[in-house]
Amino acid sequence: MLCIYDFEIELEEYALKERRNEFPVFDRCPNCNGIAQGNLHRNGYYWRYGINEHDEAFHIPICRLRCLACKANISILPSFLIPYYQHTLYTIVDRVRQFLEGKKVIGCRQQLAQHIKRFCEGIHWIHSFFVDIGHQIGLSNDSKKEAQKYMKMILDIGISPFFRRSWGHLSSYFMGKLILPYLRYKKNYNCPT
Repeated sequence: MLCIYDFEIELEEYALKERRNEFPVFDRCPNCNGIAQGNLHRNGYYWRYGINEHDEAFHIPICRLRCLACKANISILPSFLIPYYQHTLYTIVDRVRQFLEGKKVIGCRQQLAQHIKRFCEGIHWIHSFFVDIGHQIGLSNDSKKEAQKYMKMILDIGISPFFRRSWGHLSSYFMGKLILPYLRYKKNYNCPT
């Protein structure tokens, strides 16, 4: 199980502190909601890469906890990372935003194409999240216009707050693979070539 936590620092500082980061202390297990005292134990770390907007790679620790009551492994993922992506949340969103605005994007073209594709496939998911939190908006058939509209709404909320608030919406997450096929967007988006 992944638990998103805002350390209120960026990738570079998190990498410098390594295991000395201030990891959260839970009162209850995030999985079973059982009392954490005596049941929730630190279960080591696993290491992964985080890549910033300058394409600098940092090898960073992800803290793991184990609940003795429900036997769940809980990984505390910093809010600047997206599961299964090495680039930071801010880097991915900024590159997608630059592409949508027609600006030159620095970075790997194929990777940008993947990020654009995943963002456009998730437009219906993003739309349903905003409707759930109270926005009254509709969808048009212009995929680029919709992508620009939702990018602006994400930036208005803030990238990290949007990611944390939308985590788990419809059993998915921002830039995650959709498991609900009826929410997939039509493949009429423009990708860089």
